[in-house]
Amino acid sequence: MFYQRIKGDMKMVITQTEEESLFFQYLDFLPAPVLLTRENKSNKNSKTLFVNKAFIQSIGYEVDDIPDHVSFMKYAYPDANYRHEIEEVWINKSTQLANHKTSLVQFCSKVRCKDQQDRWFEIRTELKSTIGQGVVIILFNNMDKAKKQVREYVELSRKDPLTQLANRRYMNELLQKEKRRQSNQETEYDFSVVMADIDFFKTINDTYGHAYGDYVIEKVAKLINQHTRKIDVTSRWGGEEYLLLLPQTNITEARIVVKKIMKYIHEYHFEWEGVICHVSLTYGITGYRKGEDINDTINRADHCLYQGKERGRDCIVTDGLYEGWGT
Repeated sequence: MFYQRIKGDMKMVITQTEEESLFFQYLDFLPAPVLLTRENKSNKNSKTLFVNKAFIQSIGYEVDDIPDHVSFMKYAYPDANYRHEIEEVWINKSTQLANHKTSLVQFCSKVRCKDQQDRWFEIRTELKSTIGQGVVIILFNNMDKAKKQVREYVELSRKDPLTQLANRRYMNELLQKEKRRQSNQETEYDFSVVMADIDFFKTINDTYGHAYGDYVIEKVAKLINQHTRKIDVTSRWGGEEYLLLLPQTNITEARIVVKKIMKYIHEYHFEWEGVICHVSLTYGITGYRKGEDINDTINRADHCLYQGKERGRDCIVTDGLYEGWGT
């Protein structure tokens, strides 16, 4: 087949091979990664025709690595579940566009590159070939840096800056998620909530200064994290107060976790710039009751904490059951 080009009075005849070569050279100048494929309607696969220099530099694969669509999907999405998810996104978007004039499919996905690193790309392609013979151009826009920045911002928005614990807003999200998980269980799914508060913290601040107070808050946070389980989440609820979420844990089991924390904090020497201080906490424990508002759960734990403060501090109160340190 030949392509006819007219320029003034000069008629040029260029073979398809030459035309493709010129087109590939043009694509090599593009800064965005490009993958060029030709559809094969007989087996619903597509042959890889070309990848430009930006594709090789950014994603790593060359034509020999990904000779067809199936091999590209296998390498780019090695996790079968995620690959299926991406295929579902493609099908859904294609279906939505079927009755519209535009045929541009656009979505964002994580791609496993040849160096075995996962990077985020915005992927754009047309459902219908605009350059003939079933040839489809797929464009990749590297979104990895932007995605990482978003993740960093999200992470920062979820953390308390002093202790690096979950902040109050994020803990509320986690509690709501745990409530939904509990409601989806066929059998009873226990989780407990612990409200803990540093005893006589105002005295610590007034005696040793706010810098020492910040040190105590931060160190207590680390001690709690070191002596809880991987499934547990600790948040700074406010000031010198902490809220713990203990998933898959009934009240009896929660008491065991809290007593372990209590022991290690009692044994720890809080020393900062030559000042040594003894620190204790009071703990209020309650279990989530199926169907209740999560705020009711938190308020009940807070009420247990208040009871502990009223009874002399340095103790654990669990829905009315009192246990002082050393008893």
